Amino acid sequence: MTHTTWAWGWMALLPVVAAAQTEPGVETKVTVRATDQQPAGEQATGDPAQTAERGGLPEGIDPERLRNHLIDPQVVPQLTEAELRDGDKEDQKHYARLLERVGQVRRPRQVSLTLEDAIERMLKYNFALEVARYNPAIEATRVVEAEAVFDASLFSSMSKVIQDRPSGSQLAATDFDRFYWNTGVRKVLPTGMQVSTSYSLERQFTSLAFQQINPQYFSQLNLGLQQPLLRGFGIDFNRSAIVVAVNNKRIADYQFQQRIRESLRQAEVAFWQLVQARREVVISARLLERFESIYQNLYARKDFDVNKIQLEDTKANLETSRADFLRVLSNVRNAEDQLLSLLNDPELSLADDLEILPEGLPVFPRILVDRVGELQTALENRSEIREAELLVSNALSSIGQARNQTLPRLDLTFNYAVDGLGKSADRSFDEVTKNDFNEYTVGIEFEVPIGNRAAKSRLIRARLTLAQAEAELRRRTEEVITQVSVGVRNLDTNWSVLLPRLESVEAGVRQVQAIDARAERKDFAQLNAELGALNGLAAGRRQLLQALIDYHIAVIDLEAAKGTLLQYNNVIIAPLKEN
Repeated sequence: MTHTTWAWGWMALLPVVAAAQTEPGVETKVTVRATDQQPAGEQATGDPAQTAERGGLPEGIDPERLRNHLIDPQVVPQLTEAELRDGDKEDQKHYARLLERVGQVRRPRQVSLTLEDAIERMLKYNFALEVARYNPAIEATRVVEAEAVFDASLFSSMSKVIQDRPSGSQLAATDFDRFYWNTGVRKVLPTGMQVSTSYSLERQFTSLAFQQINPQYFSQLNLGLQQPLLRGFGIDFNRSAIVVAVNNKRIADYQFQQRIRESLRQAEVAFWQLVQARREVVISARLLERFESIYQNLYARKDFDVNKIQLEDTKANLETSRADFLRVLSNVRNAEDQLLSLLNDPELSLADDLEILPEGLPVFPRILVDRVGELQTALENRSEIREAELLVSNALSSIGQARNQTLPRLDLTFNYAVDGLGKSADRSFDEVTKNDFNEYTVGIEFEVPIGNRAAKSRLIRARLTLAQAEAELRRRTEEVITQVSVGVRNLDTNWSVLLPRLESVEAGVRQVQAIDARAERKDFAQLNAELGALNGLAAGRRQLLQALIDYHIAVIDLEAAKGTLLQYNNVIIAPLKEN
């Protein structure tokens, strides 16, 4: 079954965080694959009907053969019910002790959890994703900030000057009253040109007798242009900050996707490690129970036909097995805590005494992979490569910026003004509209730092940064190729060892059955063989379980190496939708 989760809103501790959210109103859609879903672009071997009949295992392996050796503690009570009810006294004691030991893994509250549930809860509540999802939104604000350089600005200024100073000439006033107001708009164009237009009004009053208009009002409408010809010139240079900001936003998106992939892998690995830890409890409990039965049988006959060497050797195996069982119990608790710490589900608190019941055993069809095809997929999908390419693009932009800044400053300026004078503000403005009095100013400004060491140093640094980014791109590409090659090899290897592991376990069962464990008399060699066979059987079962877990993790690792783990789990980062 496929589960779908929808979430609405933004930056408010959302229940779903698998989206590179950049603006208010992000909608996130998360879909989680079923456990038996095939990875995209890969096929199971053989006829599909035969594969389904075999439960997706190598030909000749019945799934029941696996389940008899790899038992979850939850089903042990059902498996031992008949023996506890109908068995002889010794068998009842044996299975009662086994049931009691396996029961030590149980806790007051049980929660069943499928792999799909675990992934969905992780995507909703994981704290690491909650933190990482803000980065794309933060970088989006920097894009707006870079674009805002070309926004128009409104400016205005006002001043009042009153002065009374002695004068040595009757043609110069001793007192002066001046009011000045100026307002306008300025804007930077992508070519680097700064354009401004403004209107100013000046009121001036003086006691000078020769002043014909007193007070007088002077108005001016002004248009100014300043165009860099060398330093600061060009669309590429002036938009380079926007290009870098957009690249950084895309890098943040790729990093967020990578964070989701890492969290997905961690959640899936933690889930299957819990499956492994729980089944190891049963394996260890069965071994411990057999050792205890043998020891009790020998201890009851210690005064008759059992020597001290046999008794102490069995005792050593018993205590070793008991210590291993306690370690395995601890591993279950650790695996549960590790999974819960990744889910961060408020309903599954680490403070609660929870028993997580993972459903399912990692069994699925064999996956055929073509190494060249997998490499091509990885090179097309790995976000780390796209991120490195964007860093190279940023470094190229930085070189262009630094090279431009090494040029001298040579600016062409132009100013045009229309003047008006009158006895009032209205009259002076009317004069401006007549366009009778004009001013034109054309100029050139030149500046160059002596030595220009700072700009040259920035250019050298930009070139070194580019070389470093290109080296990093090559490194990441080689790293991806290596990861995919290792992933393909591990996938094939882990599949190949499944059948030999199972055959080894069943051979161990037959070996134990061939040894008469309930014989009245047993010499040291025979007893030692029986103890060794039991240890070997338990070790074989652990290795079989490990092979199954390793194969599943190899599938996950290969998808992660290809950069397709999101598609494999049907995790969709939906586009933004405005409310």
